[in-house]
Amino acid sequence: MPPLPTATTDDKPASPAIKAVKIDLPEGISAGEAFRACLRSCLDEHLAPNESRWLAAKHADNLHQTRVSWRRGRAAMSLFRPLLDEAGLDLKVRMREIVLPLGPARDADVLLARAVDEEWPAGDVRKLRGRRRGTYAVANALLRSPQWREIKTDLGAWLDAPDWLAEHEVLRDGPARSVTDRALAKRHRRLVAAGDQLPTMPAHDLHRVRIEGKKLRYGCEFFAGLYADSPDSPPAEYAGKLSAMQDAFGAANDLAVARHTLAAHDIPLDRVAAVVDRQDAIDRWREVVELTPFWLS
Repeated sequence: MPPLPTATTDDKPASPAIKAVKIDLPEGISAGEAFRACLRSCLDEHLAPNESRWLAAKHADNLHQTRVSWRRGRAAMSLFRPLLDEAGLDLKVRMREIVLPLGPARDADVLLARAVDEEWPAGDVRKLRGRRRGTYAVANALLRSPQWREIKTDLGAWLDAPDWLAEHEVLRDGPARSVTDRALAKRHRRLVAAGDQLPTMPAHDLHRVRIEGKKLRYGCEFFAGLYADSPDSPPAEYAGKLSAMQDAFGAANDLAVARHTLAAHDIPLDRVAAVVDRQDAIDRWREVVELTPFWLS
């Protein structure tokens, strides 16, 4: 059962967004069963309710969670990549490509919310509302398109196929940790390796490090039940530290997007900072790499 929408506060009405639910993976589960459970949760419990609510009411939080649910599904495909057959690899590529039009809509929501909160001039806010209307029209067309329905149908049929992942039967039917240990370690190594370059890394490369951090975070959330008895830093602590790192890394990307949007709409660039101090991102990265990996136990 999806969690209830965020509760109402005195200043802010309840959000209709449905966030990701906890996935219960018992320690003895097979790799294939774990993969299916993770992907099904992303599609059925997270994507479906947010997509339908956004199409009905166009609330920004539902659009955000629609993107997050799809991104988590793609992360599951990456984390379980050793199991993928040719059809799965094709779906993985299609999942990446089809969702790209939703990005500008989310970016428009973020910048418009900032402009309203900071009380930018009415003309600037009007321009940003116009941009959001355009990006929402694109997002709406995508989520109502035959191509969107087709990829969801294809994913469901692939997951339910009687010979699903048969060419990797031994790995599929083996213990989940034979896949998840290596998947988590791979993303962790990439995070650690980025350390020396973080102060001068180009924004595009910094964004790629952030993506690796997201995959590791989602893996920590997906696989928490498999490591419940680990004596090391627990998955929940890892996920929390990774979430903070993700936010800090995202500031640089958000700034680049914001400045590009402002320039495109003749809005003064001094509405936002010229640069982002990376020290916070480096500090958050250090907090992650100082944790003891629970998947080594």
